[in-house]
Amino acid sequence: MKNKNIYYHIILILLLLLIPVLSSPELDSNLRMINSTPFQRDFSRYVLLIVFFYLNLAVLLPKLYDKRRLLLYWVCVFVSYVWICTLPFFVFPDNRGSDLRFDFFQNEMSSDKKNIQRFEDFSPPPFENVSTEKGAKFEKENFTRPPKILPHGKGFPPPKMMDREDSFSRKYISGLLPFLFSFLSSFFLYQSIKKKEIERAKAKADLLNLRYQLQPHFLFNTLNSIYSLILMKSDDASEGILKLSNVMRYIVEESENDFVLLSKELFYIKDYIALQLIRTDSSLDFSYEESGNTEGVKIVPMILLNFIENAFKYGYNAEESSKISINVNLDGEKLNFKVFNNIVNYSAADESTKVGMKNTTERLEKLYPGKYSLNIDENKKSYFVELNLDLSS
Repeated sequence: MKNKNIYYHIILILLLLLIPVLSSPELDSNLRMINSTPFQRDFSRYVLLIVFFYLNLAVLLPKLYDKRRLLLYWVCVFVSYVWICTLPFFVFPDNRGSDLRFDFFQNEMSSDKKNIQRFEDFSPPPFENVSTEKGAKFEKENFTRPPKILPHGKGFPPPKMMDREDSFSRKYISGLLPFLFSFLSSFFLYQSIKKKEIERAKAKADLLNLRYQLQPHFLFNTLNSIYSLILMKSDDASEGILKLSNVMRYIVEESENDFVLLSKELFYIKDYIALQLIRTDSSLDFSYEESGNTEGVKIVPMILLNFIENAFKYGYNAEESSKISINVNLDGEKLNFKVFNNIVNYSAADESTKVGMKNTTERLEKLYPGKYSLNIDENKKSYFVELNLDLSS
């Protein structure tokens, strides 16, 4: 799962870095855009946005936002925005000498200036047949000199196309939308991760609650059964103490993990069943079947226990004929789990049973969403449950 997340992040980063490449107007087969200042600025800005995305996700949100240091958090976000918008203009400053538009405009200005100078130097040809006074009057009426124009840089206002590109609009307004995308993406991703962690913590709390529900009455009944065996000097007493030790060790140690090997879970279940059978007699018709290769397959710990516990709780009564059957079948990573029991112990019904089943169903929904099916057939005389579980990771 972690490797998949890493691959997703790598793909996302590559896609983001392709945006300035594909959107560049200078994109061609010769890759001349690499030497273009606007492209270098846009590309570096996207790199900084990616850095900010992970900085906000890993540092600012958990260290400042979650700890209610909101003023410092928003100051850091604003400083990051200014830094992302400004830094590319310092790293890649304007280079007017290589700007083709600037060169073209300068050439046109120089050409106009030369034309103006030539026009200023123009003198009309002498009029041999015209008197001096009439010639002066003709020159004044037909050859008005244009006004003097100051050369560029000494009073001549620069045209709009020569305005500096690193203006306020260029730096900050155009960078606002990509920054908001980076900020909101990291914020909502963090909230999603946080929600999953809360659900995971709740699932662990439910598991801990299940452990505490199991230990008191199970331990009490098992110790009573072992005590009876000891009084009868039965050889099963020592075996019962060993199995009880295995069960309690599993509950304390292995159930702390998110997943355990299915072989360990089934070994623990068989020890639990053996302890339950200690207090039964010949009135119980019990069967357990297991098939399939469990090697390498993992499962959430104690997810099957509640069904077995309820079977022994309601399905055994020394005064009546009782029947309990458990079937475990594994086909690849598909688990089919069945439990059947007669309902012969009506006095065992209490609120804890409903709570236990509710917790188990909620754990299945949270830990195996869309990967399980649970069918329960219940009537006044029998109870049957079938769980199909996809254990693939």
